[in-house]
Formats: sequence, structure tokens, C-alpha cells
Amino acid sequence: MEKQEFLQLIDKYLNGNATAGEEQLLLDFFESFQAGQEWDDSVWGVKEQLEDKMLRRLQHAVQGAKVQERPKVIGLFKLRRIAATVILLAAFGIAAYYLKRTGKQPLTANNKTVKHDVEPGNNKAILTLDNGTRVILDSARIGTLAKKGGISIKKTKDGQLIYAVESDNTASVNEPGTHNTISTPRGGQYQVILPDGTKVWLNAASSLKFPTAFAGNQRRVELTGEGYFEVTKNAASPFIVTINNMQVKVLGTHFNIMGYGDEQAIKTTLLEGAVQLSSGGLSSFLKPGQQGIVEGGGIQVIDVDAEQAIAWKNGYFVFNRSSIQEIMKQLSRWYDTEVTYEGRIPDDEFVGKIERNVKLSQVLHILELNHVHFKIDNKKIIVTP
Repeated sequence: MEKQEFLQLIDKYLNGNATAGEEQLLLDFFESFQAGQEWDDSVWGVKEQLEDKMLRRLQHAVQGAKVQERPKVIGLFKLRRIAATVILLAAFGIAAYYLKRTGKQPLTANNKTVKHDVEPGNNKAILTLDNGTRVILDSARIGTLAKKGGISIKKTKDGQLIYAVESDNTASVNEPGTHNTISTPRGGQYQVILPDGTKVWLNAASSLKFPTAFAGNQRRVELTGEGYFEVTKNAASPFIVTINNMQVKVLGTHFNIMGYGDEQAIKTTLLEGAVQLSSGGLSSFLKPGQQGIVEGGGIQVIDVDAEQAIAWKNGYFVFNRSSIQEIMKQLSRWYDTEVTYEGRIPDDEFVGKIERNVKLSQVLHILELNHVHFKIDNKKIIVTP
């Protein structure tokens, strides 16, 4: 490829004007240098900078992608030695472009029809009352589940648990309250509206302990796993979330906390308002679009796309240069499966978007197109090179 042709092609690609054939020509050109050809910066420009621009272009396309009746895989892109594989995808099938290129059929694993598929997670949780009574919410009746101290607990048909203050008993809300805990299993999610009106979405394998009535000058809850919060403003009573040895303090704001036990760090992502993170005697403030990472006794603050952090709450997996191990952790929680690895797994990175309401085989098939292989043995996923 001549330099002028290459520069024109790069320009069209970054502006989103390249045809499918031109995109493939450009990707093949980059892949040829992964195979050992020498890249000349003086001729083509700095390779890493061009790759980063191309990756940002694809990430922008991922963020703007809309699910179609016939979903698509738009591109496959390998970067540098770590071979960052970029996949843009949606829920129910594979684009004809990829079917033609790979010769594979959808909804298969290892070229065999999946016999024991796994359904995606759904709205299910257990509510544990202060007296130890456990209410299985996915099978509980719709309507009022319990009443105590001026608070009624109601289940709605769309997977919400609402703690509502009864209008004729508002005085009792100011009295010290007992605590309830809502817990989601692996393969479950649920939403709860707390007595102050704060909305909390719980991801799979998570729990929230909270008072049945907020009293005093603080509103304090305890989280495990992952939750998204839309906190009702109350300047006289800060809202405080504790998770492991970290504390998040807010007045009224929207934020996500991810702190699973099998993750190395606790990540707090702010969408609206302001929050203060505290851990081990350190503290930091976040602005919208920032993420606080608590790891190894320190707090790091970085700029992020906050919408990616709550993609799970909106019904998507969104991968942003994620390793296969990071992806499999998410799949394991959502599909309630065990994951094991055999052989040396490539250190590819993935950028992509998948709906969370599809069967496990469909997600794994997408990944298999990118040179990672799987076996499904009942509820066990075996990952192989």
C-alpha cells in the first residue's frame, strides 16, 4: 500500500466513512505487521498512535451501537503484541460478513450444537428481615410483603422492592430502626427503593444491608459485590456506603460501586454530583466522569466513560480492552457457572458490547470467532486456546 493511499484510508476510517471493504483492507494491513514485518515510523507514522486512534474510533462505535433485529459483528482488530481484539456485537446473531469470512454457523461451540445451554440471569433475590425471616423475592407474591414501624415493604411486578413510609406513621420513622438485607445470587439482580427514596440496583452475587428507617444525621448502608445508587438528596443527613474497608460519602448523587471479593480493586464510578472516598486514612473526591480505584492501601482517580460502568444495570456487557479472564468473571456471575482454564490462554484484549439477556452459548460463540475456545459441561465453562 502506498503512503498516500494509507493516509487517505486512515482518514476515512477515523471519520467513519470507510466502506466495509476499505475497513478490512486497513485491518489486514495492520495485521500484516503483527506477523513480523517491520514498521517504518518515518513512512507510516507512529504505529502505536495510529492504533490508539483506531481503537478510540471503534470504542466510539461500540458506545453508539444500537441493538438491531438482526445484530451484527462489525469488526475484528488486533493491536500490538497483546493482540487487542476489537469486537462490536449485539444480541441474537452474527453478521453475514463474519459468517462468510469464518465459515462458521451461529449458536455453536466447537462446531457442535450446544446440548446443555445456560439461560441468562434475571430478577431474583432474597430479603432477610430483622427477625431472620427469609423471603424469596422471585417467588413471593406481588404486593405488600410486610409492615413494621410505619414502613410497608412492597414487591412490584417489574422486579422492585419498595420500602414506603405510611403517611399516618411518619413520626415512627425518626425512631431507631432495625436492619434488613437484600441479597442476589449468582445469576440474579434486583432493585430496591429505600425508605428515604434512594434507588439501588444490585448486580449478581451482591447484597445490601440497610435500616428499615433512617434516623439521626447519617444514612448508612453496607454493600458487597456491585451496586448502582441514585441517592435522594438530604443535606442534613449524608448517605454513606461501606464496602470492605472503604467508605463512600454523598449527599445526593448517582454512582456505581464494584467491589467483588475476586476482584483486585474496589471501583467507584461517579455519574452525577460528588462523592468522597475514604480508605485507610486516605480520602479523595470524585467529579462526574471519574472513577476512584482503591487498591493496595491507595486511592487512584482516573477519567472514564461512566456509562460503561453501569452497562450491566442497563442490560449489557461492555468490554473495554478486557482480558478473557475479566470477561469470564462477569459471565460466571451472570450465568451462575464455574470457569476453568486449560492450556495457555492468549492475552488478547476485547472491546465490545453484548446484551445480557442471551444464552451463554451465544456469548461464547462470539468469543470463539476471536480464537478462544470453550466447552460447556452442564454449568461449567472450560476455556482452551
